[in-house]
Order: sequence, then structure tokens, then C-alpha cells
Amino acid sequence: MALFFYHGHGSPYSWRVWLALEQLRVPYELKVLSFSEGDTRKPEFVAINPRHTVPTIVDDGWALWESEAILEYLDERFASGAPVLYPGDARSRARVRRLSREAQEYLNLQGVDRIVDEYFWKGDAPPDEAKLAEARERVATELAYFAKELRGDYLAGSAPSAADLVLYPMVAYVKRVTQRKPESKLTELIPPPIAAWAARIEAMPYFDKTFPPHWRG
Repeated sequence: MALFFYHGHGSPYSWRVWLALEQLRVPYELKVLSFSEGDTRKPEFVAINPRHTVPTIVDDGWALWESEAILEYLDERFASGAPVLYPGDARSRARVRRLSREAQEYLNLQGVDRIVDEYFWKGDAPPDEAKLAEARERVATELAYFAKELRGDYLAGSAPSAADLVLYPMVAYVKRVTQRKPESKLTELIPPPIAAWAARIEAMPYFDKTFPPHWRG
């Protein structure tokens, strides 16, 4: 039985799981939910995931949510040989988990999320420039940090790891915010090593199918 993958376009959490499914070549059936139509709160989905969040997977009748838990499950369940999401020895795998948490806690929650909130979730109120400046500084600091954490082409060597798949959608959001709000100039904060790293992920043969369709154009 194919794995069912419940996804919402534009969710960075869900995007990381879609990239992982493709990288690991896991057979899956995509179920796209609409946030605007309230699909995640409809009874049929809440019966699967009482947290009504994406990503959610259902593997042979067993449901799992929370993106980082899903990444670890996919790696343990489906990876055999290469590629893997958590490569190397115990310390190497722990480093991948650390980098994933750092990307989430510092770059995303303290940086990108706050910028998105100021620009897009305040209605007609103008963004708070002080909050934008603080979040912008955090984004710059964190992107410089991750540039130093590259080990070759990717964060854990020659192939994307879970940490790369967690980090990439956040970098994509930096680009997306700049596209919609050019005055933010966020792409100026992306150091050359991270820009080259992102380009390598975007060149993956499966990348295009995962790209949010409403971001095109």
C-alpha cells in the first residue's frame, strides 16, 4: 500500500517532508489540503490528525505528524544504503539533528517567521521597523552560521541530509519575501556559500514538482 502524504502548498514544514520523500524514492500518494478552504479542520482530516496540521503521513493505516518525527521515521523505515537523511556515525547523526533544531529555532522562529508576521499578518497596520531590524539581523547571523557549517556541497557531505531539507524552505522563504516585498532586501543577507548550496538543491531532478505552485511567476 502506498504511503499517503498530506501536504499544504507553501508550508515549510510540509515542504521538507516532500523533499525527503523524493530523495528517498518512497512511493507515496499526494493529498494536497487547502488552508483557505479549511481542509485541515474538516472532520475527515481531524480523524487522522487531531492536531489538524501538515505534514501528515499515513503508512499502512498508521498516521504520523510533526515534520522532524516524520523525517526520522522515513529514514528508519525506507532508507537502505544511500541516500539517507541521517548519515554517518552516532555523532554525525546527532550533528544533523542539532543543525535541524538550530535552523528551526533560530533562523525560522526568531528570524524568518517574525519578518513574515510583520509584513503579511498585521492587516492594514504597517510593519514594526524595530522588530523587522531585529529579525533581519537574526536571519543574517544564522545564514552566516550555516554557511560555516557546510561540509562540502551540503551540511553533512556530498548529499542532502535532513538538516539541508529543514533549512532549505527557510532560505526559500527569504527569497519569497523579497519577491513580494522588495523593500525587505532579504536576499542581500544570503551569503555566497548558502546561495550556491540552495542552487544545488534547486537543481535536484525532483525539486520542481515540490515547488509551491502559487509562488511561480
